[in-house]
Amino acid sequence: MLKRSLFLLFSFSMTIAVAAQQNATGVNMPGYGQLQNLTPAELEAYKQKVIKEAGAKALNVAAKNSISINQAGLPGVELQPPVKDFRRLQLLPSQPPDRAGLVSLLQKSAQQIQKEIPAPRVDEIKRVAATLPVETINDNAIMEFYTADPKGAVLMMMEATARSPESLLLLNNLGAMLNLQGAPETAIPVLQYCLQKLPASSTVLNNIGQSFMRLGDALKAAAYFNQCLSVDSLNIEANHSMGMLHYFKKEYDAAMTCFEREMSVAVRSNTLAMAYRMGKKFNLRAIMQRKQRRNGQPQKDHFEEITMGKFSFPPLPNSARQIMADRQFYNTYGASIQAEEMAWRDHAVRISVVHTAEAGNRHPGLYSELVTAMLEELQEEFTPEYLSAFSQSDRDHILEILSQGSDMLIKLKCPEEAASKGIDAQEAYAIKCCRELMEPVADKMVYEIASYVQPIIRKGEGRWKAYINQLVEIVQLDPSPANKALVYHAVTGYFNFLSVAFVSFPVWEVHTLLPKCFEPYNTAELDSLIESDQHWQLSCPPWLNAEVKFNGLVVKADCNKYVIEVGGSVMGGFEHEFKTGNSTILFGPAAKAEFLGLKAEFKSQLYITFDGKKQFADFGVKNTAELGITGTPIPFGPNIKIGGNLAGIEVSNTMSLHGGYKESIEEKGALAR
Repeated sequence: MLKRSLFLLFSFSMTIAVAAQQNATGVNMPGYGQLQNLTPAELEAYKQKVIKEAGAKALNVAAKNSISINQAGLPGVELQPPVKDFRRLQLLPSQPPDRAGLVSLLQKSAQQIQKEIPAPRVDEIKRVAATLPVETINDNAIMEFYTADPKGAVLMMMEATARSPESLLLLNNLGAMLNLQGAPETAIPVLQYCLQKLPASSTVLNNIGQSFMRLGDALKAAAYFNQCLSVDSLNIEANHSMGMLHYFKKEYDAAMTCFEREMSVAVRSNTLAMAYRMGKKFNLRAIMQRKQRRNGQPQKDHFEEITMGKFSFPPLPNSARQIMADRQFYNTYGASIQAEEMAWRDHAVRISVVHTAEAGNRHPGLYSELVTAMLEELQEEFTPEYLSAFSQSDRDHILEILSQGSDMLIKLKCPEEAASKGIDAQEAYAIKCCRELMEPVADKMVYEIASYVQPIIRKGEGRWKAYINQLVEIVQLDPSPANKALVYHAVTGYFNFLSVAFVSFPVWEVHTLLPKCFEPYNTAELDSLIESDQHWQLSCPPWLNAEVKFNGLVVKADCNKYVIEVGGSVMGGFEHEFKTGNSTILFGPAAKAEFLGLKAEFKSQLYITFDGKKQFADFGVKNTAELGITGTPIPFGPNIKIGGNLAGIEVSNTMSLHGGYKESIEEKGALAR
């Protein structure tokens, strides 16, 4: 604001100087090198000096060229109260005039002012005052006072009041004209006569106060202003003048109270400038809202009018399973707010291009200064940090919950001893374990983050709604392309906030930490699979075993495992253990012999073992020796025989990459325990 004022001040000074063909020497400006060497304190002192000199120069040029200038808007110019004019104050009558005294005063004043007006114009004014209705004379006089001939207008009003001294409207308007024309000592008796007839007229009380203020009698001026405000607390001129009287006494808070009452009726640039002078700021938006309420204008919800409410952020899911169930809904919502953000950003860019093209040819709107001040005030309240809602500490806290929950899920393992033997049962157990052990941990993490993030989102939505509503309310006063672009950028910012809020809930992909929890099985089905497997294990007697031969292929099975073998002197095989779920591929030399129901086997094979998840587990060499008594084979067709070991023993040893050297003995058939 200060830089802008300084720029305007220099521009004004140069323009006036050129218009008046003045050869001003200007302010003595140091070079760039000199400015670089100044300390911050010296730079500030130099700036204040330049501002003061430029302001004084602007006032001097304006005075020489009879140009009216608002001193309140000139930084560096010290405003001074009117000097008390004792001479003219002594001319005032001690008592208000009666009717005869008023007429005599007006006649004398008319004779005096006629000397300053050409005779033909005086004759014309007298003719008009003698023939036209009083109301018409009043209207004509006011129009001429503010346009072409203020002295002639005063004379016309004097002639009319002399003709109709009972018209208090004419007398009040004449008093106001005399005051503005620089004759407050003449205006006061006229206005005091009116006040006798209308003792509660705020207009007359204000006009008398303005007259005494022009004469420098601050005490009497303040007394009349206070009487006026007791009748009409929102009188614009009385409030402004009382504010100035407080300003001159450096009673800035009291001054602001008066100025705010003034601004609630009409906003003026010189009053805005007074606030800046005192280092104060108006709550212009609150003032305008009070004005609208006083005028019966309803408070509009622009946010809802442009259908922004339908994009309100939905309730966040409170569990991992709810995230999976409503995944499509949230994905659709996320895509929609991103599309809206891009669309509104495009609107803002296009209207900004239009503004750039038209800005040079466009005259500022009637309320442009007010709108600029209100927008500055709005931006100071609704800062980017305030609108973002999420602070750095919020983001850190969310990440901490996420980190702790993720670490716990990664470390959780299902108990090994509870694993089932069958593949389907083992899969069912893994799913049930995930749901019972891991899913509650994930749900707790999701709930904690949702409970923390959701209130922040709601708080941010409220802030954006208030910001956009107030922004639209302000811009309606001056809907320039630039101001419209501000609204479009604000709406873009709202959708960007929703997008940020969406990613601030960082558990949308929590299912990746729970690979088994969301398989398509219900609890009853899982329990059934596990129970069936456990029942089979309990009902399988340890002595049970079988052997099936089919064209050189041998399949063996007992309660612990099944084995598939093929070959003779060189044998390949596949084993699967029900308990651990491990599968083993074997290959190597072998020897077999059978005599009178006795069977002997010896194998020395390389093997590779995979765990229940089909991942590599071990590699090594396995030596196996088996001796047993076979049962009578039962033929099934020409090439299939089914039998088993009535009793036997299997001794094996392994040397493996991970397990090292191990020995084992397995009893079969009648010897099994």
